Parts: sequence; structure tokens; C-alpha cells
Amino acid sequence: MLFDKDGTLCRSDGFLSALAQARALCCAELSGDSDISEALLRAYGLRNGQLDPRGSTAVASRHDNLISTATVLAAAGHSWGQARQWAQAALDQADAQLAGSKAQRTPPLPGLKPVLERWHGQGLKLAVISSDLGPSLEAFLDTHGLRHLFCAVHGAERSPRKPDPAAALALCQELGVQPQRCGLIGDAADDLAMAQGAGLAWSLAFTGGWSAPLRLEGSHGSFATWAQCPTL
Repeated sequence: MLFDKDGTLCRSDGFLSALAQARALCCAELSGDSDISEALLRAYGLRNGQLDPRGSTAVASRHDNLISTATVLAAAGHSWGQARQWAQAALDQADAQLAGSKAQRTPPLPGLKPVLERWHGQGLKLAVISSDLGPSLEAFLDTHGLRHLFCAVHGAERSPRKPDPAAALALCQELGVQPQRCGLIGDAADDLAMAQGAGLAWSLAFTGGWSAPLRLEGSHGSFATWAQCPTL
């Protein structure tokens, strides 16, 4: 079984909102353009203090967010080279401020661990596939006593990366499991499309990991809390 992390295994919108705000503030300071923050926050999917679970901060990789940051800066009239440099510096500065506390600030969702322990005890192979980086995934699992339940993690630094179906296929190969005998649980349309593109046997949408409500259905339905998780 493959799992997304942010919004599926853990509630992370508070941390990600703070990260988006820190990135926008750093860009404004580096560029000397105080008006750029509003455009960046829109690009990141943060509106009225609420993070859109479909937005780039919630679902895209760090690299993709770097490119979107540079694009907003370039659209404001800055050269691409300068925009790219500022974007890289802003993301690095925001990470330095916040990334070290991410694992502690993104606890597992209620009811998750008993479900994972049950499936692990049944002999199912579990793995995480995420747009987050591998070290961050490992820190989350280690911090919350979940690492022993998972056989593998596939972060955004690996190629192919999520949401390419080839990433799911590579993880199935690593687990020694045929795609037709594997399923996926995720909280984004990209997760579910990846499962379908990889030919996985099933997918389930998890809809309860964000403050904003999600309307999402996997090939075998959806559920909003881990206490409601279907029996497999």
C-alpha cells in the first residue's frame, strides 16, 4: 500500500501556511518589492489565511514551488536569472526558519497509528510516496514512532517523482509487489490519477486532513477519518 503524507498521514496545513508566508516575506525583502507578497501567496494557494489543499504549497514539490516563485517574480518585471536566484534564497531561508520543526509540528492524524499497525501485522507492505523530500519523510516517521511500519519512502528528490505514474511503479518494484496487487491512499487528484496511470488495483481518497473540505473520490471511494477507514 502506498500513502501520501501531508494531508493523509498528518495534518500539515498550519505548518505549510507558515512556510508559504515565510517564503513570500523573504522574497519581498530580497526584491525590495513589498507588493510581491500578495501575488506569491495567491500562487502558493493561501487565501484569507486558509491554505487551499489543491494549491502548490499543499501538493507540489519544493522544486515546483521554486519555479512558481521565480515565475511570479519574473512576471513582476525582474529578470529570470535574478528571479530564480531570489526564489532559491527565499526557499532556503524559509526552510532554515521552519523546516527543522516540521516533524514536530505535523503530528499523525487521530486514529492513524492503530490502522497502520493492524495492516502491518497482517503482512501488508506499506510505503510513503510524497512531494516532500526523503529526509523530511524519514524525520516525520522517526519522530512519531512510525518508521518500523513502512518498508520504503519515495520523496521528491528521487526520479521519477510524484505524480508521475512511473514513480508509483518504481516504488512497487522496490517493494517487490505487482502494481495489480497494490493500492494507494491520498488526498489529491494527482495522487488518484497517479494510481490509475500506474495501473494500481485501487485508490482511496482521504478527505479529512485539511481545514478546507475536500470533495474527492478514489476508484474505491473516500473516507474522512482514520476511524472510518474501510476494512481491506
